[in-house]
This record gives sequence, C-alpha cells and structure tokens, in this order.
Amino acid sequence: MNRFRLVLSLVLIGLCSSALQAQSPGFKNLRFDEDWSSVDEDLEGVHLFPAIKWIELDDDWALSTGGQIRWRSMREVGRSLMPASPRVNDFNLLRTRVHAEVRNVNGFRAFVEVLDARIYGEDRAPLGIDRNNADVHNAFVEFIEGDTLLRAGRFEMQFGAQRFVSPLEWGNTRRRFEGVLARQDFDGGRADFFITHPVAVDAQHTDHDNDSLWFSGAYLTFPDESGGTDAYLLALNETTASLTSGSGRRGPMDVYTAGARRWGKSGQFDYEAELALQFGEFAGDQVEAQSISARAGWSEPDLPGSPRFGLDFDWASGDSDPTDSRQETFNQLFPLGHAYLGKLDLVGRQNIIDLQPNVAVSLDERTKLKLEQHFFRLEDRHDSLYNAGGGATLTDATGGAGTDVGRELDVILSHQLESLAPHAQVVLGYSRFSPGEFVDTLGSQRHVELFYTQFTFTF
Repeated sequence: MNRFRLVLSLVLIGLCSSALQAQSPGFKNLRFDEDWSSVDEDLEGVHLFPAIKWIELDDDWALSTGGQIRWRSMREVGRSLMPASPRVNDFNLLRTRVHAEVRNVNGFRAFVEVLDARIYGEDRAPLGIDRNNADVHNAFVEFIEGDTLLRAGRFEMQFGAQRFVSPLEWGNTRRRFEGVLARQDFDGGRADFFITHPVAVDAQHTDHDNDSLWFSGAYLTFPDESGGTDAYLLALNETTASLTSGSGRRGPMDVYTAGARRWGKSGQFDYEAELALQFGEFAGDQVEAQSISARAGWSEPDLPGSPRFGLDFDWASGDSDPTDSRQETFNQLFPLGHAYLGKLDLVGRQNIIDLQPNVAVSLDERTKLKLEQHFFRLEDRHDSLYNAGGGATLTDATGGAGTDVGRELDVILSHQLESLAPHAQVVLGYSRFSPGEFVDTLGSQRHVELFYTQFTFTF
C-alpha cells in the first residue's frame, strides 16, 4: 500500500500545475506533431523549402509533406560480450522516411509515413532494428474538437523522458503501435489515454501488429513555471498462455507500471527524478519490481563553452531467485535505453545500477561536445545482465561472478551545418567499454569499442 500512496501523492502534486505551453513550428521527433500552418513561403531560418510544408488545396483543405534521410557509418570492435562474435564489424546504415498529411479546417487530419531501412557491408547477422524494406510506418486518421484529440490507426508514441515509451530514434527502424489514442488538454495539463498493439518489424514482408499483446495506459503531464510533473499507469498484457516464468510455469502476462516523474530548473541547477513500480503476474508468478532514475546538473554560462556538469543515477531491480514464484526483474517496456545506459547498448534497464558523471560544452553556437562515464553494476548477482533490447546476455545463477559489470566512456560531438540550417546535422561518436569482474568471468575479457559517423538531413 505504501507504494500506491507514494504514486498517488505525486499525482496530486501535479494537479496544482499550470497550463501547457504552445509549441512553435519546427522539426520534432514525432513528425506528425509538427504544425506548419503558420509558415510563410518567405520566412527564413525555419525551412529551406517552405512551399512543401503547407500547400493550400482549397479554402478547407491543406497538404503538408516532408521526410528525412539518415546515413550512419559504424565500426564495431568486439561488439558482443561473447568471445565467439566477430572481432571487427564495419557497416553502413541508411534510413529514408517520407510523409504526407492532409488537414481540414474542421479538425480532421490523415497522416501517412513510409520508412525504408537498409544495412550494407555487415559481417554479422543484422539486428532486428537494422533493416526493413519500404513499409508503411505511420498511418492514422485524427479528429480534433476544441481541446480533445482522437487518433486511430498506426502511430508512434513517446511520453516523458522516453524511458519506458519511445519510438527509438537511434534505431535504423523506429517503434510504433496500432490502436487508438485520446488526448485531453485542460487547465493545468494534458492527459493521454491509449489502447494499442505493438507492431513487429518484418524485413521481408509487410509489418503487422502483435494482436495477442496489448499495450495500454494513461499518461498525465502537468507543466509549471519551473518544470513539470508526470504521472502514469501503463499496462502490458499478453493474452495467450505462451510465456514461461522462472519457476517453470506457463501462462499469460499482466504487468502494470505505475510511476511519476518530476523535472525542473532553478537558476543554474536542473534536476529530474522518476520512480516506477511494477506489479501483476507473469505466467503465474507475482511481479514485484521497481526502477528509480535521478539526474542533476549545474551550468556555468560564464565559463568558456558554457559547460553543464551532470551526475545521473539509474537503478532497476533484479531477481534474487529467478526460480521462485516472484518476478522481481524490472520490465523496461518500450524504452530509449540508448539515451541513458550507454551508447554501446550493452546494458538495459533491468537488474542494473548505473552511476554516470558527465559534462557537456558548446564549442561554438552550432557545435556541442558531451562526455559520459558509466559505472555499471548488477543490482542482484543471481540475475542476468540484460542488453538494451531486454535480452539476457550473461548469467551466473550462483552469484560467484560478482556484480561489477564494467565501465563505459561515451564521447559525442554534434554539429549543425550552417549552410543547410536547420536541416542537416553531423554526429561523430566514440564509445569504449572496459569489462569488470562479472564480464571477465563469463564473457570475452576484451574491450568493446564503437566508432560512428552520422549525417541526417530533415525536410
């Protein structure tokens, strides 16, 4: 009961917050969130081709188009923690997206987006998110009446800091769902309610939803003058008896995640904290899991580069006895783990502790540099190490290998091209993982490195 009282208290705190702020035109992670209706063809600094962003078909209807091309060159050294994997893997990823929408002045909208993802030159089997032949990525209809929005079809979702619900921008493909979503804006905040099926990527055939797996929930956001508060309840339900628990039972899954997030800024100090509690059943086993994230930063605008010094902490529960009737490993749902637990994606938000000091500086008005140092440990030595996709990679049920997973250094340099502003961005990245006792004992005993160059053109 104490867990539910804490979540309820955080929800009530948010009810005192003020109204949502309007968003200005510009590129967004969810392209269908963009509104170009106010863009003038002569407006500079917003779009090189404003004529394609808002085409009036008649007095009631308008058409908007756009897209994105992204190329990434990757060099992986010892990418897997297992010794049998290829030592060096050089390859290229190419992702192309194009979309179009039509709007009516009475609030109706239809949005369609096609995504094509390719991989070239790989020395290992591609990951499931590496490729997808041209397929319908988003396709939905929507109706807005006042402060109420209704959406039905196939669409991406992201909520809060994207720890649990994200389109996974880092992936060569992107995550989406099929179902319905209702949104209500009100004095003090916004509420989203959704009932969906996740859509599976099929590189050779038409993508389709998983009709036995349901992902539903309610997500509330309450901004205020210093930041804001989120509160949510998310449900993941597998209706078929196809899952096997650690205790050997088979059955369906009903996992519920209740959580709250608070973020804000006061002067040079910024902060964020998020707590999530999970309960329900997994193939007959009782689910009892938790996750905590906390971030704090201090900015020095008077120093060269206006540096921000940060310290981040992530914790997600593990299972002290995977064979008993309790499921204590946190389920990370549909996350953007790449943003929080290392750019190598060796670590997921399951049975993990991560302490991350970091610093970000502006080399000039268009160039930013960020350095992150991760210190990874298992939350419970009897549970597995899980990767960013939620898959168990290394396990020592005896606990003898300890909890020291290792350390990871990430360096990210990003630059906006002035000649193609605001459309083009170049990112250079380097990551290095140094194994700790747990990986040394069970894995490859080798360093893992990643070098990448990425160019993105959005229109």
